[in-house]
Amino acid sequence: MTSLEKSILATLVYYDILDRPLTGWEVFKYLIQSWKNLELLNYCSIAPHNNKLKEVLENLDNSSELNKLISQKNGFYFLKNRQRIVKQRIERQKMADQKWKKAKRLIKLLQVIPFVRLVMVSGSLAMNNTKDKSDTDLLVITKAGRIWTCRGLITLFVHIIGYRRHGNLTKDRICLNHYLTDKSLKIPFKSLYNAQIYAHLVPVLALSSFKYLKLYNQFQKANKWIKDYLVFYPNAQKGYLKKIRPNEFLDFLRKIREIILDGVIGNGVEFILKKFQERRIRKDPLTYQAGGRVVFNDKQLEFHPDSPEKWILEKYNQKMEELGLIELANEKDSGLTV
Repeated sequence: MTSLEKSILATLVYYDILDRPLTGWEVFKYLIQSWKNLELLNYCSIAPHNNKLKEVLENLDNSSELNKLISQKNGFYFLKNRQRIVKQRIERQKMADQKWKKAKRLIKLLQVIPFVRLVMVSGSLAMNNTKDKSDTDLLVITKAGRIWTCRGLITLFVHIIGYRRHGNLTKDRICLNHYLTDKSLKIPFKSLYNAQIYAHLVPVLALSSFKYLKLYNQFQKANKWIKDYLVFYPNAQKGYLKKIRPNEFLDFLRKIREIILDGVIGNGVEFILKKFQERRIRKDPLTYQAGGRVVFNDKQLEFHPDSPEKWILEKYNQKMEELGLIELANEKDSGLTV
């Protein structure tokens, strides 16, 4: 196999673990890279963008090596004998369409929370790969120096309106599991799993003086490490259809609250909310649960105590070994709690 064929196969293997067949465009967009694929790296650095896509599509349809291992149905590519996941993908897409409508209505209300700068959807909904009981994972970027205030107010607000995910209450609930500040956009936890997760982020709500996608583009630049795992990252998001148009009245309310909480009073509120939340996080047994990660500091708040990262990468490595691609079967997790 050529390096490109290996990367195409690796990508389909990864998404097979998620029970998700891919279109040709998606294979291209989320194409897995390996640092050993120097041939592929050199090709992608000099070939025009359209030629790269054409090359991927030609290999999907005409490669004799790949055709031994993959199939195609209704425009979706998948591993041999896995055609059942095509119907499942269509069903999950329909489910995701309904969940997107609910999620956007809820996210729009977050405009009233001071110091929100950008809200992005992640996880299964970002991939349109949801199940009936799936929640909506959010990554929220806040103003630097106000991450604890923003998190505390968002959590309280979402809880009051009855949509905070907790316990067994998951369906269509909001899972507030990740916060960054606008001055600390780089994510230090690197892995193939995280690269795929963050490449799928969908920016939906941008506030303050930021033009739509400006902060998202800064996020992409800050996380160039994703290109160590995905060939074509970052991907342009111009004209994204999930964009929520800010409401002038809600935006006005948020700005008034920011004025009140942006000085000495705000510093005191930030300090108090930080101490209160830190105490609760330290007392929570999930903070120290093996197989996940909880991070809490002034730059990043991440709450993934039950991360699927480890088992997904273990299954990926196992499958790549079975296919004889040993050089692509050494993916490690991003540093989960042991």
